[in-house]
Amino acid sequence: MRRVQGYCLPVVKRVVPEHSKSAVGRASKLVGKGNGTAAELEEARAVLSNFRSAHAFPLNAVTVTVRQKALAVNSNAVVAQRLKRLPTILDKLTRIPTMSVTTMHDLGGCRVVFEAVSEVDSLVEVLRDLTRARNRVTRVYDYLHEDPGPKKSGYRGVHLAYEYGASKKEYHGLRIELQVRTQLQHAWATAVETMDLFSGSELKYGKGDPEVIRFFVLVSSLMARQEGTSPVPGAEQSDEDLLDELARLEARLGIVGRLRGYAAIVNNHATSDRRNALTLELQRKEGELTVTVHESMADAEARLTELESRNDDDLDAVLVNIARISQLQAAYPNYYADTSMFTTFVKSRIKGSSRNAAR
Repeated sequence: MRRVQGYCLPVVKRVVPEHSKSAVGRASKLVGKGNGTAAELEEARAVLSNFRSAHAFPLNAVTVTVRQKALAVNSNAVVAQRLKRLPTILDKLTRIPTMSVTTMHDLGGCRVVFEAVSEVDSLVEVLRDLTRARNRVTRVYDYLHEDPGPKKSGYRGVHLAYEYGASKKEYHGLRIELQVRTQLQHAWATAVETMDLFSGSELKYGKGDPEVIRFFVLVSSLMARQEGTSPVPGAEQSDEDLLDELARLEARLGIVGRLRGYAAIVNNHATSDRRNALTLELQRKEGELTVTVHESMADAEARLTELESRNDDDLDAVLVNIARISQLQAAYPNYYADTSMFTTFVKSRIKGSSRNAAR
């Protein structure tokens, strides 16, 4: 174990890239088009799995710096990291057959959740100004302010794209993505992910019932108003108009009730708040979540590989590395079906609307 500002971080087993980027690109296209033999597709998936796993070391390196800077901004900041799920990668390649895994920024992802927009802005400014850092920020995607502003889906937050360039040359050029959000922005994203996770929808990708998509756009724009950031495109009406439309959609769709109904049964085997190599296994139909704490990152990776090899459409598994297990639910509330902040916001705004209060 290594200690960072009082927290124990596991020693990450170093998986190195075993294939050239051109080989990874060929494997990506083979999986995307799905026109190879069973043996060829299995070999291609193994190539992609190794490339994904190789991001663990640079992800950990970036997260160490991010955690230090984030806790300096707010000691209660939630910081977590995770490798992108292999089924998610394979699904994306199938949806976009021309894409290569080598161009994905988020195979390794770090997330910071703050209380206020000002804290998000402070951390982003600090990280952008680390000009002497060897793991450099190559691009900032600001989905809060005016460049480019909130996505049409309603997603808000700030993403920083990193490129590893520190001492281990075998990892040079690998990309890591940092997401920085407020609790309110995180609550919105969590609600969308929970809907997708438990109902099988694809709202995150702009697919699904147009009215459900519109519901989340309206809520996001109201949240943006409350936080003083740019409104969501297509939802720039007055608060009263937004709330009136939101109330009508909620009455027809019952989104709040559906979200509250996605209650997960949590089997948490965590016995210590110091370990942080975990696997989360969600059986969607049963709403049963199992959280397993592993003694090492290698054990966690082995468990994830075993789970992903089952090809069980009802199983959603992810490996999480977090400094304090007590922050797990705050970092990944979608796996707990915890959308309480989102539903409380929606109900309070609809109830407080002057038009709806008069009805």
